[in-house]
Amino acid sequence: MKTTLPATPFLLAMAPVVYVQGGEAVGFAVWNALPMMAGLGMLLAGRRSRGRMPWGRMAFATVATLLMVWFHLSWLFDRGGARTGSSTSALAFIFMPLWAFILGAVAGALAWIIQRLTRPRAMP
Repeated sequence: MKTTLPATPFLLAMAPVVYVQGGEAVGFAVWNALPMMAGLGMLLAGRRSRGRMPWGRMAFATVATLLMVWFHLSWLFDRGGARTGSSTSALAFIFMPLWAFILGAVAGALAWIIQRLTRPRAMP
């Protein structure tokens, strides 16, 4: 039960990825779901540690997952011509997980720095 609660949003977020990729492109579905799986793994590893959840892990998981969900829903509903606007628009499925990892890492680093700067310091 403890693991099911944080895993549910990530599993629901992976649904558009699997649906957009279709049944034939299992490799691309796994590749596109990788940022969300990494975020879930970071959160589950953070839950096992003592103390409160590190902000960097939460920021990475949130940003990477939301970026992938936003992209796949935009593609699914052809928002702004995401699907039909260009003949090579499907190439984004190759690079989108890399962008999600990079933006997630930047968000995680910023959140970690903010947490370090706002942590109360012990008096000597």
